[in-house]
Amino acid sequence: MQSENLRITQRFSMHGRERWEVEAIFRAPNLARELEVSLSQQKGVLRASANAVSGRVLLLIGPEYSGVRTEQLIKNCLRDILQRGVPKSLPVAKTSPLSQILKIGIPERGSLAVPLMLSTAEHSLSILQDLSLVGILNTARGEGPGFLKIFGLKKLTSRVTFMTALSLMITAANLGVQYFRKRAWQKLSQDAAERIRAAVITKIEYQDMAFFDSHETGHLIRAATQDISQLSDFVESAGNEVVHKSLNILASGVILFSASPSLAFLVCLPLPFILMTNRYFGGVAEKRYARSGETSSRFVQSLQNNLTGIADVKSFTAEEQEIARIRGYSGQMSGALMDAASVSSMQTQLSGGIASIGFLVASGYGAKLVSDEKISLSEYIQAVFWFPQFLRSLAGLEGVMKLYYDARNAANELTEILDSQTQISDGPVHLQAKQSHGEVIFRDVSFGYTPRKKILDGISFHVKPGETIAIVGPTGSGKSTLLRLLLRFYDLNTGEISLNGTDIRQLHLKELRSSVSIVSQDVHLFQGSVRENIVYGQEDASDEQITKAMKDSAAASVIGSLPGGLDAEVGERGQRLSGGERQRVAIARALVKLSRGASVLAMDEATSQLDNQTETTIQKSLRKATKGKSVIVVAHRLSTIRTADRILVMERGKIVEQGTHKELITKAGLYASLWRLQEEGALGGGLEVRVTG
Repeated sequence: MQSENLRITQRFSMHGRERWEVEAIFRAPNLARELEVSLSQQKGVLRASANAVSGRVLLLIGPEYSGVRTEQLIKNCLRDILQRGVPKSLPVAKTSPLSQILKIGIPERGSLAVPLMLSTAEHSLSILQDLSLVGILNTARGEGPGFLKIFGLKKLTSRVTFMTALSLMITAANLGVQYFRKRAWQKLSQDAAERIRAAVITKIEYQDMAFFDSHETGHLIRAATQDISQLSDFVESAGNEVVHKSLNILASGVILFSASPSLAFLVCLPLPFILMTNRYFGGVAEKRYARSGETSSRFVQSLQNNLTGIADVKSFTAEEQEIARIRGYSGQMSGALMDAASVSSMQTQLSGGIASIGFLVASGYGAKLVSDEKISLSEYIQAVFWFPQFLRSLAGLEGVMKLYYDARNAANELTEILDSQTQISDGPVHLQAKQSHGEVIFRDVSFGYTPRKKILDGISFHVKPGETIAIVGPTGSGKSTLLRLLLRFYDLNTGEISLNGTDIRQLHLKELRSSVSIVSQDVHLFQGSVRENIVYGQEDASDEQITKAMKDSAAASVIGSLPGGLDAEVGERGQRLSGGERQRVAIARALVKLSRGASVLAMDEATSQLDNQTETTIQKSLRKATKGKSVIVVAHRLSTIRTADRILVMERGKIVEQGTHKELITKAGLYASLWRLQEEGALGGGLEVRVTG
């Protein structure tokens, strides 16, 4: 492979995540696969993904890489692969990303027939309208169209009146067809956008958690909104514009050629120069519009981070800092848009300048033909009228190309999402939640979010049905990770986790997750009412189940004080409720799920924002509500887990102690040390030492 094919261009860089365009892997799936494997094995590369459809490489990298070093790494890996030889190539994709996306949006090509027919009818009528206008001018000069003789119109006034009436009828028909044409293309584009959006959202929703670790929320939101909007604009406008410009070029070309072949040849003389200009600047414009899209994604991500963390911004009085940061991204976005627009403008100006020169030359030459009596004045008027139409249609193709570039860049982004493959898939074993008795076993489990950093190391424990275990330990010891593995948000590296005696990797994901009811460390309430949040995922829960869950979570009194009660709106992310109120609603949500068949209750610091009295009340209720169920509690305050059947003490990814509260206190180990710190903190003025994970 020649060195020029090793050209790569950075498309995106943010917080250890970089996207590169690698020319060599475009439509070379085998080489893309080899590059992905090679990059994944490099020190400092956390994850690599190479896409042969878009020709792009996504890298999650450590601090040792960025910019030039990353570029050199990719080139070195490519050279190594090419030197040892690429294995027998895989089938090359037969369709472009844009074609693949449009096939999703417009699965039946027959649906294009009506919009195309209406576009053809409308623009044909537009041409007749222009011809009738020229006909009126020539009729006024006494050289009207030949078909007037058929109607026996001899007087000039009658002929002009007839041509005017004919022009008005064509105009009226054109307006009617235009309305239906717009409606047809709009419906086609909206239907296409809806299908594409549904496919993208479905793909995103069913992705692994690792996918969301490597894709910023702003990037995904932009894909589901702006990128799909650009494809919708392409569907709505591109087909109609192609029909319009093509018919205009064809009609004006025929008319010019019929007037004078030599004049038509002179008219076409600027075309090669216009096409060369469009070809050169079109490629540059495409790359700049791609960069514009990436900077726009960065701006959206930055703005979203700011708005979701606005309370912290204000508490740290960092408004000016945030304004400067967001303005920086805004400036990058504006600069990229200006760069793309300047290239597009230059292309338009050059094409227009060439066309204007051609028009002046052709007009002068046409006047000479009239003076030499080689063409009539009527033919010259037609040529002068249609020549600008011809050039405008050619120049208008530039607008179609811009729509195409935007749509192609959007399709590349969407293809990356749609081509993403999940690593965690359903197992063959069905486990209905009502059949689950909640026995959980961890056997020698080891796991790391990255290959070089192990979070859990040889974890083993057994939770029997009806048993409550608590997990405590210093920050970063891996407590919350245990719950994520139980739900199969991630797959463990070695070992086994079983539920009811079956390896969870053998279970259907939906049935596994239906068996585990969890209250997360970071409570997330969805915009809507309190009731909608409590029955989330369990919409057919009975009023009795809801009432009991509210009582056991101590949420009943809180909800009773809210305007509207259960129908009170919680606001975005539950911001209309206090932290403690959000936690009680989240506990009620988990209890509703537990009452409907889930056999395991997992609580990850679920009462961190509750006072001691409320927490104690909830714990007493939970002991009754979880009778016969397995309960796993990640501890927040050690005083609240004293009654647990067993306490696991973790440190640096390992279980270093386990036993009851009394047993661990007498061992004088890590647990006893943490207990003593919290007791001293409480006695020394209420300072509470929290052990989080």
